[in-house]
Amino acid sequence: MARIPKLTTTLAYDRYMAGQKLVSSVDRPWRHLVLRSYLEPNEQELLEAPGLQDLTLMTLASGAEHLERNLNGRWESADLRVGDVWFVPPTPISWRWRSIGGEPLSTVHLHIERALIDSVAQQMELGGSRELSLGDAMQFHDPFVAATLAALHRAAADPADSRLYVDALMHALAAHLLQHYSRERRAGAALPAPPERLVPRRIRRVTDYIRTHLAADLAIDELAAQAGLSSFHFARVFRRETGETPHQFVTRLRLDEAARLLRATDHTVLQIALAVGFENASHFSVQFKRGYGVTPLAYRLRG
Repeated sequence: MARIPKLTTTLAYDRYMAGQKLVSSVDRPWRHLVLRSYLEPNEQELLEAPGLQDLTLMTLASGAEHLERNLNGRWESADLRVGDVWFVPPTPISWRWRSIGGEPLSTVHLHIERALIDSVAQQMELGGSRELSLGDAMQFHDPFVAATLAALHRAAADPADSRLYVDALMHALAAHLLQHYSRERRAGAALPAPPERLVPRRIRRVTDYIRTHLAADLAIDELAAQAGLSSFHFARVFRRETGETPHQFVTRLRLDEAARLLRATDHTVLQIALAVGFENASHFSVQFKRGYGVTPLAYRLRG
């Protein structure tokens, strides 16, 4: 057997997996993460894998298993079920497992770039306290982390979910991990809120920017910069002021403009999709039907 390297890249990590790949975000225009899911064998005698520089979290999408790992020469084990999360340390590791339930065994692997963790830590003013103390977590229970992994898994399987939505999930996840699992976290380390009288003006600046740039590939960082806020603080303030997340607001405006163009022009569905910021006609049609209950063509024929 070929020697396992000490470290590898997230993209190359796939070659060390034992299961059949079900979902992958590799071809999606997402930043700061790679998500994959696998249908795993019911029993695995030994699987050896190198370490990763990227922060890696795993969870079960279905089934239950007795999982064992050998880390630094010591075997440890845990019984895992859907909703449990475990951390993959940045060092070579050996795994073995067996299914302990009747359902198919499938796993979700989320790899998060360290650059995102560092960026959110700066926004939270954590200074040097950016190291996450998850190294010994063979198994931990965190409903927020589990729910976010499940949401990202659904998004990776759904071409209609946008980068803006995934950006928001990733910033929230990074902030949560830093808030609850970073070493030597200082008390009261969140960014100070802007003066309340300035908030509505800043958010209006963002909504005006969105309206004039609907066709652009909008991202949380870009919108937060328009408001003069950190990405960490922006999403919460935006929702408080508008009643919608940035993703919901952008999607609603894009669909409203698309409906107007369907009524007022003879542009093709693809031309309209691109004009309001969707990646392709298929993505647009799925989102339009979600919002209006009919396909774009049916909406146009209905007059």
